Amino acid sequence: MKEIYAVLDIGSTTIKLLVAETVSANINILFSKKIPSHGVVKGNIKDMDALVKDVRAIVKEAETELKTTIRAVALVVPSIDAKVYLGDGITKVNSPNDRISVDDVLRALKLSRRFELSKNEDVVCTIPVRYHTDTRTMQKIPLGVKSASLKADTMIITQKKSVLYAYLQAVEASGLELLDITIDAYASAKEAFDEAYLQEGAILIDIGYHSSTIAFFEDGCLKYLSIAHVGGYDLTKAIAESWDIPLDKAELYKVKYGTCERDLSDDDIIHVTKTDDGVKRYTQADLSAVLQKAVSEMMEVIKTKIDVINDGRNYETLIIGGGGELPYLDQTASDVLGSPVRSYRPETIGARDMSYVPALGMIYYIRDRKELLGENAVSLTLPDISSTMNLRLKGLTKAKTEEKHKGRIRRLMDTFFSEED
Repeated sequence: MKEIYAVLDIGSTTIKLLVAETVSANINILFSKKIPSHGVVKGNIKDMDALVKDVRAIVKEAETELKTTIRAVALVVPSIDAKVYLGDGITKVNSPNDRISVDDVLRALKLSRRFELSKNEDVVCTIPVRYHTDTRTMQKIPLGVKSASLKADTMIITQKKSVLYAYLQAVEASGLELLDITIDAYASAKEAFDEAYLQEGAILIDIGYHSSTIAFFEDGCLKYLSIAHVGGYDLTKAIAESWDIPLDKAELYKVKYGTCERDLSDDDIIHVTKTDDGVKRYTQADLSAVLQKAVSEMMEVIKTKIDVINDGRNYETLIIGGGGELPYLDQTASDVLGSPVRSYRPETIGARDMSYVPALGMIYYIRDRKELLGENAVSLTLPDISSTMNLRLKGLTKAKTEEKHKGRIRRLMDTFFSEED
C-alpha cells in the first residue's frame, strides 16, 4: 500500500490542505491548496458552520482532482494556549522472549503522562523523545529489541480544552476521521530543521497575520513556546497609516511590491495621494522604508520573547509563516535580534510556500510515528490501489471529555486509551 496522507492545517486567515505520498525519504505532493478561512479568529473557532463549510469545500476539491475519497486527515492545530511538559514512563515488557512490541511502547507512553493537568487543559499529543532498554538508550522506537523493561522519555503537548475540542469537532462535522494531531510549532520544526539543530538548539519564528509563535528546541524537545501579538497585520497597518490609505489597498501593495531591501533605488511610482497641499507620490523605495521600520518594531517585540531563553549562544534561527514572506525580512530581523536569521522556504515541488511548512512537517511527523499508527493508517487510496482504510489512533493520550463533546472521534479516543496498565 502506498503511504498517502492528507494534512489539514486550519489557520485564522487561511486553511491549507496537503495530500502527499511518502517514498523513502522523499515527499511527493499530490495536491496542495490554501483558501481563505472563515469562522476562526486568533486561533479560536467562532463560527463552526462557516469553518466546516470551508473544510468540506477544500476536501471536495482535492477528492475531485485526485478522483478518490479522503477518509482521514492529520490535523495541525494552533500553538496559541499550548503548553509543553516533559514526562517519563516505565513498564515491564510483556511480550514473549522479552521482545519489545508496539503495545509495550504504547503502555510506556501512557504511563509517562500520569501527572495532574489543570481542569482547563487536555493532551494534544504525547511524543517520544528517547527510549531506555535494559542496556542502552535510543531515539528510534526499539521494536523487537530484547529487554525486560522499557522506559520512555516523552514530550507532552497540551491545549485549552475549549480550543482543542472545537478543532476536533470541526474535523468530525466535516465527515473526516482523525489520523493524528499536533501543534503547528512542533510540526513546522520537523520540516524546517535537521535533527542536529533540534538537539543542539534552534529557534523558530512563525509569523502569522495577527500573532507570531516563538519556539525553542533543544535536546530533541520543544523547550519553550511563546506568542507575540504582532504579525503581518501590523505591517499592513503601518503602510495604511503612513500613506493614509485603506487596509485592503495597503495589503495589496505589501503583497505586490513589498520588500525590506536596503538602498532600493526604484523611482517607479506605485501610489499617488491627492491632498490639500498637492499630490504625494510614493515609490517602492518609500514602501521599503515603511516596511523596514515596521518589521524592526515587530522584531523588537519578538526579541523580548527570545530574551527569556538568551544564554549568550547564537542558535539557528528561522522565520516561517505567511507573514514572513517579505523579501529581505530576515536581513532586518538579523539586525534587531543581533544574530543570523534566515527565512525558510520549502523546496518540495508543489508546496514551495512558507505557509505550507506546518503541513509538510506533519507528513514527517506521521511517518516517524508509523509504527504507532499502524501500517494501514493512510488518508486515502488512489484508484489504482485496492485496499481498505483501517484507522488506528495511537500515540495520543486519553482525553477526559465531558459527555457532550463525545462524537465519533472522542469515543474512539476513549475506547483506545483506557486507564488500566
